Amino acid sequence: MPEPQDRPDIQVFTEIGIIAQLTRANVAKRLPDGVNYAQFEFLSHLSRVGDGQTPAEIARALQLTKGAITNTLQRMEAAGYLVVLADVADGRKKRVKLTRKGLDLKADVLKRIKPNTDALRDGFTEAEFRDALPFLKALRAFLDDMRSDDGPDRDPRARDAHDLDCSA
Repeated sequence: MPEPQDRPDIQVFTEIGIIAQLTRANVAKRLPDGVNYAQFEFLSHLSRVGDGQTPAEIARALQLTKGAITNTLQRMEAAGYLVVLADVADGRKKRVKLTRKGLDLKADVLKRIKPNTDALRDGFTEAEFRDALPFLKALRAFLDDMRSDDGPDRDPRARDAHDLDCSA
């Protein structure tokens, strides 16, 4: 009987975890003083999905607690990277908007990691990345279903293209 670490599912999650850690460490080394990886991740999320999300929506997307979001928002707003505004439709809610300084910070970090990104692109073909996407997207959607519904609602391989959109 194979050892648990020899099972393909365990190996996949081990590799994903190591890749995530190496990526975080690589980016963190290139962040300017006073900026941590969580803040960069926050900027990346907001620049990808656009302005106007509520703190609760951001917390859900980044899987952070309300306290962690509040703390990060306060620090980033104090640094001038974003502003938290009242929702015009519902004054009880807040909306988050990146500032020019926040967008510039993200662009600066992307410039700093460009040599590593270029090396990665040189090390693998576009086809290799493209071939990995269907499985990774299906795995992500499956895990997201487990998180939100206490279990997967259907076979992840049966999802349509809309369900597999990883931009959220």
